[in-house]
Amino acid sequence: MEFDYNKLLKDASGVLSSKNRTEERLKVPEPEIIYEGKSTIIRNFIDITEMLNRNPEDLVKYLTKEFGIGANVAGRRLIINRKLREEEIREKLNAYMATYVLCYECSSPDTTIQKVGRTYLLVCKACGAEHPIKASREIKENEDQLTEGKTYNVIINEIGKSGEGHAFYSDFTIYVPGTKKGEHVKVMIKKIRKNIAIGEVVK
Repeated sequence: MEFDYNKLLKDASGVLSSKNRTEERLKVPEPEIIYEGKSTIIRNFIDITEMLNRNPEDLVKYLTKEFGIGANVAGRRLIINRKLREEEIREKLNAYMATYVLCYECSSPDTTIQKVGRTYLLVCKACGAEHPIKASREIKENEDQLTEGKTYNVIINEIGKSGEGHAFYSDFTIYVPGTKKGEHVKVMIKKIRKNIAIGEVVK
């Protein structure tokens, strides 16, 4: 069966699923930084941990290990015992998100950390993927962008009104005709418009 990809893309552009809207890519709040003597203070530290849905103590342990210095929480602030540039702090927060928050498959922030035996798993509520947490993940500048003509491994999260499968990839919804919910498929991106893409299953 031949599909009119341009028509499907036009129809899809006006029909973003509510689920995709609520799973927009999480962005860490800009750290509000002030300096007192030789200390760096993140004034909105607890706000950041609440948005990430992670235990403040876990993020403190991560930052102290990465920077090799002491830090403690006071109220909603984090006091770091050294002067640090804002760029350094933002870089570590992004690295923490990549390793401990964003799904390794679909980049959704709707994840939890579960311990199974001696292994910690990052479990995604959006696509159901489970992966052992890696010590670190390489952050690529364009790793969450789709490109026409390239192939991607995705999971079909839901079925649209016209019977096509929907897969979520970072900020994008990929419409994949001829698929079923729960299928793991490799798709080639045929068309992209804003945050909607049309994919074709390839072997």
